[in-house]
Amino acid sequence: EKLQEQTPQKPQTPADKNDLGADTPHETAAQIETLTAERDSWKDKALHLAADMENLRKRLAVDMEKNTKYATAEFAKSLLVVADGLDKAVEHAQKQLDEGKSADSFVQNLLTGIEMVQKQLNDVLKKHHIEKMDILGTVFDPNYHQVISQVDDSSKPAGTIVDVMQTGYMIGDRVLREAMVIVTK
Repeated sequence: EKLQEQTPQKPQTPADKNDLGADTPHETAAQIETLTAERDSWKDKALHLAADMENLRKRLAVDMEKNTKYATAEFAKSLLVVADGLDKAVEHAQKQLDEGKSADSFVQNLLTGIEMVQKQLNDVLKKHHIEKMDILGTVFDPNYHQVISQVDDSSKPAGTIVDVMQTGYMIGDRVLREAMVIVTK
């Protein structure tokens, strides 16, 4: 009789089971199917989300292009009121001259008309958050002002704005146009 060598069998541990923790191939296949379906579901959701994001990006790009293209339309429309006012002021001035009105009353009427148009313009600018810089007597600031000349004036500190040659404008908290100023030395 031959002696059969018997190799001792070691007890099965969880590490000896397949990686999915299944005891049988049937359970392993079912778990693979479940995980594959879950993966496919997440993949599908990710693809839909990516497509939604791309559509959103395209829609925002179109909206930004429209906004950029038409951003000044409302502002320009508001300025048309001022243009109409100037046309009427010129028309009225010409009518006054043609009727032979006196120079004093003509000049006074013209000045009144121009002041009215100026007020309309200032109202339109204010409506669009554009404000004149009120800087006379303040200290020069290179972020807001451009010096075009300097004058001697010992009664004021150096760098004081004594005259404004071109009005500066702000839009919100940004400089729309720097003021051109004359300052003391």
